[in-house]
Amino acid sequence: MSVSVNWSNPYADRRGRWYKGNLHTHTSPASDCAKVGVERVLDLYVQARYEFLAISDHKALTVAARKGLVLISGVEWHSPAGEHTGIYSLDQDALKAAVAIPDHESLLGYLADKDALVILNHPNWQATPHYRREQLDRKTPFDGIEVYNGVIERLEGSSVATDKWDYLLAKDRRVLGFASDDSHVEGDVGLAAIVVRSPARSPRSILGALRRGNFYCSTGVGVIDIRREGDLIAFQTEDGQEIQAIGQGGVLVERVRSASMSFDISRTAGRYVRFAAYGPGSSMAWTQPFFRE
Repeated sequence: MSVSVNWSNPYADRRGRWYKGNLHTHTSPASDCAKVGVERVLDLYVQARYEFLAISDHKALTVAARKGLVLISGVEWHSPAGEHTGIYSLDQDALKAAVAIPDHESLLGYLADKDALVILNHPNWQATPHYRREQLDRKTPFDGIEVYNGVIERLEGSSVATDKWDYLLAKDRRVLGFASDDSHVEGDVGLAAIVVRSPARSPRSILGALRRGNFYCSTGVGVIDIRREGDLIAFQTEDGQEIQAIGQGGVLVERVRSASMSFDISRTAGRYVRFAAYGPGSSMAWTQPFFRE
């Protein structure tokens, strides 16, 4: 599970630079639902200027390599009940063992002491019963949920799941928010990204920074900087047109019609604040939450 996240400031480590990537990626024939072979998938992500990628085929470990891409090993575990879970680790033996586990509770228990990043996928996909709010709250431990899943744009449900994220955060569940393409066909590539600040361009460094929460999610809005100094949090984007500070339970605390915002966290009575940016068209970006410790 996650190494220690600095929940008062996930962006405190300012070493290195930002790297753009995607963790939720399917290839054919390893995933029956995918329509694109692994070599073509890798080509598409290089062309889209992604810098790291995980192939997360359904209950299958796909090993790949491509110049220009940092590859992180991953799988997507799923159950008949719809409990889709992304698992990412440098330990391929742990991934292979995880895909053989029959039920979700046993899976989460097995992964609890492993060096793995564990994400509950597309919680607002309306596959029944999938992840309802109360189901998410009962499940433990896991590192995060997908707050945006691109493939749900063309399936029943909502691609955005910040409502369930805020439900968990308001109950003091310390979980990270992720965005993904969940790519199955060529048109899915580039719908979303996670952009991580990492000291080095390597699988270990990038995965470590992800597990510490030093990243933001985006469907197109670029971020220049996220920082906290004392109670003041600054969020600066390249092309955001509106920035929102979101507090306890998803309450809109403040909005500015600007590409940047400075916010004093002492002004909110809730446990945390996070930030959302809205840019051209329907593009968005989300920070990780800052908790009032």
